[in-house]
Amino acid sequence: MMPPGRRQLLGVGLAVAALAVGGCRRESPVPTWTLAVDSSIRTDDQALLGRIGKALDAAANAGTDPAISQFHVRTATVVTVDGSEEVVVGGNTEYPWPQAVHGEVSVMNHVIARFGAAAARQVQFIAFHSQSCGDSRGCGDCRDYLKATTEYNALMLVCGRATDRTIHIRKLADGLVEEEHFADATPGAIGLPDADLERLLAAATDARAGGVSLFTPPEQQVGVAALTSTGRIYRAAGADDAAFHYRYPVGAVLQQAATEREYFVRAIAMVGTGPAWPRVTYRDRQYGFETSSFATMRGMSPTTLILANGQGRLKSTTFEAALPHPFSVARFNPDAIERFLTRTGATTAPK
Repeated sequence: MMPPGRRQLLGVGLAVAALAVGGCRRESPVPTWTLAVDSSIRTDDQALLGRIGKALDAAANAGTDPAISQFHVRTATVVTVDGSEEVVVGGNTEYPWPQAVHGEVSVMNHVIARFGAAAARQVQFIAFHSQSCGDSRGCGDCRDYLKATTEYNALMLVCGRATDRTIHIRKLADGLVEEEHFADATPGAIGLPDADLERLLAAATDARAGGVSLFTPPEQQVGVAALTSTGRIYRAAGADDAAFHYRYPVGAVLQQAATEREYFVRAIAMVGTGPAWPRVTYRDRQYGFETSSFATMRGMSPTTLILANGQGRLKSTTFEAALPHPFSVARFNPDAIERFLTRTGATTAPK
């Protein structure tokens, strides 16, 4: 039997050996996040970069459920509450039809749920942990949500590229264009025959009297009409319900046209009332952009967007200009559009 003194010495030796082995197995520290040299926004604010890095590390482990696309959107932000920095994460979830709760909506909803709407107004940035960084400012619906919940003119969208741990900072406001900034237009400058423009505006004006506006203020109710490449006109108005599932008018009119296999839309007119310009939600701009992509992939002109107020004035733009830095299937998977147009027989533009 070993004497007690020798047993103690042996125990110390084994402990030292274990520490040495453990030290050999210790992983190198994870490198810090650094601002990318090509980040569109530069900053020397080390405290801000530190908060962004903290958010990105948290976002890396955020839960997601993109059952359809398999595209994981992991987000996080940092808010200061009672002098303490709090990290809040979010992740996207998809469910059939297809539908989704997007990452930036998720994280902002979690901020509101934990700390209230006032805290959401103080959010400086939303950080996305990703394998690559594109140029998008988010989908149209997310832009609508962030406009409603944040100080959006100052909000930064941050992509943390996991492959090299670089930070790419952009401004949400670069993806926003107010209707007042659309170009003023005269009938002769819009590019449609006078007769077609008159029919289009008349159809949108008539549509505005319909729809459902249980919660929509009357002054916000708009009528929409679409002119397709075959000369047919479709119309729709907004509709809301008790569950706050708003049916967007541009999306509605485009769905009507698509139901008739009319995939190439020359122009969409939106008519409001009074001196104010009708508002085009960013979700509706997304719908218009996606359909306009069908035309541009066939070498046709982008779909024209026309606004008319209640005093006879006009503004005109394209959905491409109305949705800067888009998130669109035309950008990340154009082959899907090609397959769809081929499958439906819309391989060429109608004469």
